[in-house]
Amino acid sequence: MKRGCTQCGECLNVCPVFQEHRREEFSPKAKRLLLEPVNAGGAEMPWEEIKDLARLCAGCGRCRLACARKLSTADLLADVRAGHPHWSQHMWELWIRRMGPLWPTLGRLAALAPKGGTPAFFHATVASAAALVDPGGPEPWLLVRPGAGAVAPSRPVVLFSGCTATHVRARWKNRAEALLRAWGYTLLDASGFACCGGTLHHAGQYAAMREVQAQNLRWWGHLGRPHVAAFCASCFHGLSAYGDEGGELVRDWKASLVPLVGLLAGAVSRPTPAAPERWGYHQPCHWDADDADMPFLQAALGGMVKGTGVCCGMGGILKMTDPGLSARMAQRCLEGFSPEVTSLLTGCSGCVVQLTASASPATQVYHWLDVVAPL
Repeated sequence: MKRGCTQCGECLNVCPVFQEHRREEFSPKAKRLLLEPVNAGGAEMPWEEIKDLARLCAGCGRCRLACARKLSTADLLADVRAGHPHWSQHMWELWIRRMGPLWPTLGRLAALAPKGGTPAFFHATVASAAALVDPGGPEPWLLVRPGAGAVAPSRPVVLFSGCTATHVRARWKNRAEALLRAWGYTLLDASGFACCGGTLHHAGQYAAMREVQAQNLRWWGHLGRPHVAAFCASCFHGLSAYGDEGGELVRDWKASLVPLVGLLAGAVSRPTPAAPERWGYHQPCHWDADDADMPFLQAALGGMVKGTGVCCGMGGILKMTDPGLSARMAQRCLEGFSPEVTSLLTGCSGCVVQLTASASPATQVYHWLDVVAPL
């Protein structure tokens, strides 16, 4: 674990949890001051007095980007959770690793729940579950094809779809495959992949994280180490974080990772009449400064309006530990867009579900794969 926080306070300017509470103890630097001794086994404060604080983190990673020493409080909190397991962490692992096939059914049941028939504490959780229901995609806004000088790719590709696309948004996977085939890629069988492991890391479920990482690496090796294309920023972030102790295999794995749009080189695009004049783009936290989706969409579509860049509150295990806070963060994110913008695009599966749960009926939230199709 890195140590050496200078208590400069730069992280206060970017932490979405601090922005909601505006209290020092919720800042990343205060959490480090309290929790580094816990993680080192020499805490001055009892764990029972600070455990709730340790659960309040969106896992966005903005503190690390702002920190001069690149200290990640999200990683510190994951370490502390690993050493002090809580029932919510095990429930989260169960939800991610075992209950995926039930997500559509649970979503439909939640959508049927009467608006005034659930206690206020469960409103955010029910809304999030209902957002799992696939409303169907719109007519494509943009048709794309490879340009005349495109060279047929020689390296095959395996698509990493992630849990959300696998269980509740299959059309994203189908659309991504159709785009890759239009570019001439040979697609390999992705059925042996598991969860990316990123959300299990946030939960401090390190044994489960290592299991899914090992499974993904084995399957990728079995396929002959192809390109791994991902269209979810959170998945890409999780896949990129595999430990360097894996040696050459992990180094090759990281070198093989590519955002889906990175494989659509030389795209010739044509907007359709369905494209709105103005649309909003929510930039996922986990793209950091390497967001390839936004320039691709901005150049091809035009009319893009960015919000204020507030974290949507989906990351980490905040949905489990404090669903109300998570929902307030999503609402703040949505309020950062101009009122006339009623269609939002993003490049993260989790952000789509999170923002859909809090958006008004007049606002539609889509993954960009919902609106981009091969010509």
